Amino acid sequence: MSLDLTRFYAADQGLPFPDRWAVMPWRPQQPVPPQEVPAQWQALCQKTLPANKRLVYLHIPFCATHCKFCGFYQNKLEAEATEQYCDYLIREIEQEASSPLHQSAPIHAVYFGGGTPTALSARQLHRIIVTLRRSLPLAPDCEITVEGRILNFDDERIDACLDAGANRFSVGIQTFDTRIRQRMGRRASRDEAINFLRKLGERDRAAVVCDLMFGLPEQTRASWLEDLQIVRDLPLDGVDLYALNLLPSTPLGKAVGNNRVTLPDVSMRRDFYLEGEAFLAHDGWHQISNSHWARTTRERNLYNLLIKKGADCLAFGSGAGGNLGGQSYMTMRSLDAYYQLLDAGQKPIMMMTAATTGEHRWRLDLQGGIEAGRYDLSRIVEDPFPIEPLLQQWQQCGLMHSDGPRFNLTPAGRFWASNMLQALQILVPQLTLRNDSHAHG
Repeated sequence: MSLDLTRFYAADQGLPFPDRWAVMPWRPQQPVPPQEVPAQWQALCQKTLPANKRLVYLHIPFCATHCKFCGFYQNKLEAEATEQYCDYLIREIEQEASSPLHQSAPIHAVYFGGGTPTALSARQLHRIIVTLRRSLPLAPDCEITVEGRILNFDDERIDACLDAGANRFSVGIQTFDTRIRQRMGRRASRDEAINFLRKLGERDRAAVVCDLMFGLPEQTRASWLEDLQIVRDLPLDGVDLYALNLLPSTPLGKAVGNNRVTLPDVSMRRDFYLEGEAFLAHDGWHQISNSHWARTTRERNLYNLLIKKGADCLAFGSGAGGNLGGQSYMTMRSLDAYYQLLDAGQKPIMMMTAATTGEHRWRLDLQGGIEAGRYDLSRIVEDPFPIEPLLQQWQQCGLMHSDGPRFNLTPAGRFWASNMLQALQILVPQLTLRNDSHAHG
């Protein structure tokens, strides 16, 4: 078989690709007609799915402020609204927790995302975590992550999370540079962010990780290096290095579109990433995925790794997304619609996709391998030879080390991983796929 590989070749001088493509975790696209969703959900709840890792995602759709780069803002933080939401979220968990679907597999990771989960009160956080642990079959070593930010995350809330069973905190920092933070809508200063993370880490009761972001307005090599040095000197278990994903609908996206703000170009973003990778490697951090590093054995980053490898995910809360046996679903983003359906005794699903015939298996296996920085194409195709010349060309351009169908990404390759993933996702369906059972072998 002959494939047209040349259009996916990397340039051998300068940037290998004109830009870095953003790739979201793959999900099937064929929607279930809205009138059929309730019956399909009820049928799914009575199933025991094939063996697969299992996760839980909970969405907390409230924020005290709207950060200028964020595309996830939904609802303004109000005490009365969060109390009502907490009651309904617990009702959603308890409503179907005893079903065969929910009880049929151990849950290896729970992730509280948002929004800002730590905007909830201490009592509300404690209630939700305790409800989860009481109602669902969490594995003994289940990773329970609470995502948050410095604002409002006081000692009382931290104690409530720890006492209820949370064992991992992911704190959105983006940068310690006070001026850039304030431009992005973050209120805490450099010193306040440092002091918060130091106190949280010194408790020594849970894994503590923080997010750094590169490609921010007015970010320089000097400010990026200072961020890395601060992370090195804090008692952290892990760190994420994320590229700014500019969404046109956000305040920052509109400012860039109107030429009121300029961002570092892709060449500068690549240099930021490579400098961060080299800095952390020199300091002894272990790279778990393309964007995540661990310094201690306490940090596993289970949820993020498993979700990209195709783990089943139960979703709870307004605006939450889940995936079960190849069927994706999202709950109602409107709080009123979310409450109305729960009052009617229904799972508040806004949209759902039809079950796939197995395509999701190979796509997610490939996606998870690229995220981990290594893969063997013979896992998913009978004869990977037609693609091997492309792997060799990428190797010549410094993006990977390949051995036939097996490859390991270099640091530069990890930065451009989404480009290579998209190319392989286009090419693989033109080859003969292995039986679906091989994909998760």
